[in-house]
Amino acid sequence: MNTKIMQLIFFAGFLFLVINCTGIYEDGKELASDAESKIAQISVDDLKAKIEKQEEEFFLIDVRQSSDYKKGNIEGSYSITSGVVEFKIANTEFWDEEFIDPPADTSQLILYSSDGAGGALAVESLIKLKYKNVKNLEGGYAAFNPNPQATEAPESEGGCGG
Repeated sequence: MNTKIMQLIFFAGFLFLVINCTGIYEDGKELASDAESKIAQISVDDLKAKIEKQEEEFFLIDVRQSSDYKKGNIEGSYSITSGVVEFKIANTEFWDEEFIDPPADTSQLILYSSDGAGGALAVESLIKLKYKNVKNLEGGYAAFNPNPQATEAPESEGGCGG
């Protein structure tokens, strides 16, 4: 075979590998970091001001595990765990239990996780589901409540009366 053809085949193979290696991540943190660079975020101070003013309607959604939500959460938030939020966000039965209508695709949604990473991934998923006004809380619940031990609910010891 002629060397120009070999070079062309080598170059085409190299180009194929480079193109197909985009979107491959080493771990979940790297995946979440990429998601954070593509989505809108809200700072803790801006969220606290929004909660205090109560001037505009928004849905505050905690995507942590329900056990974490029970230990402590941001007042007024709804617990919909990550990985399930994509299925429950438009589920009328879920929102009927909360006595409100499900959010429209234009509703303001603010999601938070423990440290912001899980929230970023959930926000990215909701954007793919055509929700237009979705934000992630920067730093998550840890940034909102940097001293969670002070507000955590006591753990039940179980058994009768416990």
